[in-house]
Amino acid sequence: MRWSENVPSRRNIKLVLSSTLACLTCAGLALLAVNAAPRLLPALLGLTRVGPLEGALPPDPAPLTCTGSPLDHAELLLPPHLPDPLNLTLADLGNGEITGDGTTPGASTYLLALDEPALNDLLRRHFLPEGDISDRYRDPWIDLQPGGLIIYAEVNLGLRWQRMGLLLLQETETSLSPSRLVLGDELYALPDEGFLARAASRATATSEQTLAALTLVGPLPGEARVSQTRFHADRLEILAQATYAVPLPPDTGWRSLEPGVELREMDVATGSVSERVVILRLDPGKLRFRVRYEPASPRSVSAWADELQALLVVNAGYFDPEGEATALLISGERAAGVPLGDFAGMFAVTTNGQVSVRWLREWPYDPEEGLAEAVQSFPVLVKPGGVMGFPADADDGSPSRRTVLAQDNDGRILVVVAPRGYLSLHDLAVFLAGSDLGIDIALNLDGGSSTGLWLNSDGAGVEIDSMTPIPAVIVVEK
Repeated sequence: MRWSENVPSRRNIKLVLSSTLACLTCAGLALLAVNAAPRLLPALLGLTRVGPLEGALPPDPAPLTCTGSPLDHAELLLPPHLPDPLNLTLADLGNGEITGDGTTPGASTYLLALDEPALNDLLRRHFLPEGDISDRYRDPWIDLQPGGLIIYAEVNLGLRWQRMGLLLLQETETSLSPSRLVLGDELYALPDEGFLARAASRATATSEQTLAALTLVGPLPGEARVSQTRFHADRLEILAQATYAVPLPPDTGWRSLEPGVELREMDVATGSVSERVVILRLDPGKLRFRVRYEPASPRSVSAWADELQALLVVNAGYFDPEGEATALLISGERAAGVPLGDFAGMFAVTTNGQVSVRWLREWPYDPEEGLAEAVQSFPVLVKPGGVMGFPADADDGSPSRRTVLAQDNDGRILVVVAPRGYLSLHDLAVFLAGSDLGIDIALNLDGGSSTGLWLNSDGAGVEIDSMTPIPAVIVVEK
């Protein structure tokens, strides 16, 4: 081989020199990045400084409370993140604790407190592995702060791995909002695009999805979902609540609330569903009955109750779209509407306070009688003598909410409300006639969205509001 073939050409020498200079430049930049990252990295990444981390955080929030007893375990469910639940014990919580309160019927409350070491232990064991997450990130950990947290990780910036953080501040009771990037002790604005912006978006979404999916299952009934969170400098508090159905007795029996007022609740089965019927038994000798009618200003039963402050307010008879009564209605001896025929019935209060429920075929309306209050309606579900007045072949429409005024064999007035809407008129007639309520006569009032009953008794309260404003109510006063 000739000597000239072993000597590098000028072109090759230039290439070698260029490569060497490039390597030296990269090494120099890497050395600068290592020694002066706080000054150079923000410029290299195009970050805008906002200010120091110190003083930028909100004050420490008030702690959450749960007036219950400490528990020794609970399962923390996080579908669909994990194939199996986490069974938390006190050892998993560090200096934290689990408190449970099951004293309220139909509700369970858990308060879970996690300190920072326990939170990071859960993060490493169950959510993110130690070491590299990807070629971009590794070794994540959480730094709890008042009103939020910082998610730190080692980030591969190409020249080196750099510790960076994302500050998330609490936005609502169960959500976090990305606030700033953390580099050293300084805060920087989040970039609009790029891998850091995408990382911030993913971290925020994962945090919110985790809180939304978190369920606590313990010795108390029900699966509790997160309702509130509090971030402190040394711990994370999670309040989770569950509601569950409390089986009601099929028949509560009569409960005396005060003189002349008794309450009873009964289940009426109708196929696959059951209607919960509320019944009030009232003694006319100890109470006063009135009818209120204001067609120009209809309002809900609850609004009527707020205004009148009476013992009981219940919806009255039918009305047209303008709020005018479609049947005879007497309020304070002033009559409105048109009297109905003998197919209908009437609730009546005489000027001397006598109260009755009537079937107009047997006891027609007499304008000369001198009624102080009255409401006519239809149909008569139970005719005098306890005879079912609504035949099975009658057109009773679809099941709906129902309101009934009845009178028993002892002259007491019964207010019957079926608020769930599972009973047809025939179903209700069968129940009333066949029950042990001792009903002599029962009159159907307006129902559906008009049904409403508001009881304000010393012994108990019942609040069943109408779904629409109504112009007329029957009022019971002490």
